[in-house]
Amino acid sequence: MRRTRMVGPPQADTFPLPREVFELGLGQGALLVYLYLVYHKRLKHSANELSCAAVSRAVGLCEKTVRKHLRSLSGKGFVRLMDCGNGFSCELCPIWDKVREHKGAVMKQRWLTGEVFSAMFPLPNEVFQIGLKAGDLLVYIYLQYQKDMRNGQCYPSYAAIGKAVGMSRKTVQKHISALVDRDLIQAENTTVRRRNGRAYNGNLLYTVKPIKQVLKEREKELLAELKLAEAQRKWAEKVGAVSSAPADTSGKNCPAVIKKGTPETGFFPAQQAGV
Repeated sequence: MRRTRMVGPPQADTFPLPREVFELGLGQGALLVYLYLVYHKRLKHSANELSCAAVSRAVGLCEKTVRKHLRSLSGKGFVRLMDCGNGFSCELCPIWDKVREHKGAVMKQRWLTGEVFSAMFPLPNEVFQIGLKAGDLLVYIYLQYQKDMRNGQCYPSYAAIGKAVGMSRKTVQKHISALVDRDLIQAENTTVRRRNGRAYNGNLLYTVKPIKQVLKEREKELLAELKLAEAQRKWAEKVGAVSSAPADTSGKNCPAVIKKGTPETGFFPAQQAGV
């Protein structure tokens, strides 16, 4: 499946990736770490210095696993790593000789390594800031790659997604459900009609919601939760102040006890009033 690709310079809030990144033969963990290194290199954060802890928080993997994938990427020639005190810096290596040649090139674009690829796709900078688990994040990035730039829709099969990101069909299905629950995408059933006239279930139609819209919605939800929490806190303090007040045993501030049949009540039984 081929979708509309970016043909101009990348926007300030995105970073470009060649579509061949999904054909590097990397496992899902190594691929996710590699994509974050590309993101970091593109934005030139902190003079290109990184830490395993920062990568771990961004991609949802433990630091030990991140170190393993960094060693693997370095050993396979995808990056060059240099120690920088408590962190490290990296340099992206050319990858053209590690991917297959593609036909139907529409436009040539220069990438971070100086190589020229046939097409790029823009990935929002915020993908590493929304707190997704590793598997969810990788499937989400692939859907960002597949989506139509005009309406955000795509319909890759579970098998196609799994082949690209190195997952089984069931695992892909689990991560798709998680993304739907997080309200990052919408998934709709489709029907395919064959030549014999029979209708069959087609691939799911995914609509990838604009990430800035998702972040705004979450910000509103967070503000509403904070307001509710503040109101509950004030109410709890008020109730606590009342319950902790010392009891008045002197009787001075207690209301008078009025008994039925006394003058204060304003009425007497007829026989007691002398009527």
